[in-house]
Amino acid sequence: KGVLNMIRLFASDMDGTLINNKGYISDRTINAVKKLQKSGVAFIINTGRDYHSAKRELDAASLSCDMICHSGACTYDVYGNAFHIASLPKSIALKILNIFEKHGAFADIATDYGKTSITDKSSLLNYYKNEVFPSLEQEHKVYFPTWHDFAVMVSGVRFFEGKESLLSCETPIYKICTTFFDQKKIKDLKEKIHGIDQLHAVSTSRYDLEITHINAQKGTALLRYAQTKKITPSQILAVGDSGNDLSMLSLDLGITAAMANASDPIKKVCSKMIPSNNHDGVAFLIEDVLDMNEIAMNAKYSFQICVNP
Repeated sequence: KGVLNMIRLFASDMDGTLINNKGYISDRTINAVKKLQKSGVAFIINTGRDYHSAKRELDAASLSCDMICHSGACTYDVYGNAFHIASLPKSIALKILNIFEKHGAFADIATDYGKTSITDKSSLLNYYKNEVFPSLEQEHKVYFPTWHDFAVMVSGVRFFEGKESLLSCETPIYKICTTFFDQKKIKDLKEKIHGIDQLHAVSTSRYDLEITHINAQKGTALLRYAQTKKITPSQILAVGDSGNDLSMLSLDLGITAAMANASDPIKKVCSKMIPSNNHDGVAFLIEDVLDMNEIAMNAKYSFQICVNP
């Protein structure tokens, strides 16, 4: 990539990357992010989470930055203002929800309200008990460090009385997801969804499926964001671990980094391997970037002295 090439934008996935498997951002990683931002490098979260969920994690770590949420469907500035929106057309959302209903799949919906449901609270709790928590256990992941954190999430869910009620309102639908502990059910669902145009369907694990508009991908959103900041692809670093990160990690960027806990397809496309999310991999990467940027800056300064004695 060339020694004079400096990283100006650091894009990080959240779950399985910035956050460890205990469900929080480590002190070493927090300090590294703050040091990176202080150095003048822009830091952005690129996550499948909705804004409110991602913001809670940043607030807990006393961090603030711009965020790409819903796997690329919407970008938010540091104040929570939304832009670069790529939502699902309601007609397509209806097709997805009909297929989910036919296959007994719980529709975990992301809208402007945050996490949204077209069933009741009891159905939501059963979904987490029977599908989500067993799947997370198999993946050795913790999305809710305490039961209080889970209760806070549930209390923030916006419930609608059926899909017609949701589809008739004006709020945009960013993403529709589901989790099945039975992997065959996920495979069957993928096959049915595959026939619908304008969709991007990926899995972040063996047990889930997330569906967005074709223009709502992490890679597409990251390049759009960088363009607004006049940052070239060669000046971007992206790091992640799972399927919904593939669209950004397969880009020709300055650096693409895979966590040690990343899936094999992610490892294959990345230019760099770093320690796992449980071993402060992002902090390690940031420290490396700060060193490289300092070398690049010194080399550029030396070059300017040579050509302008």
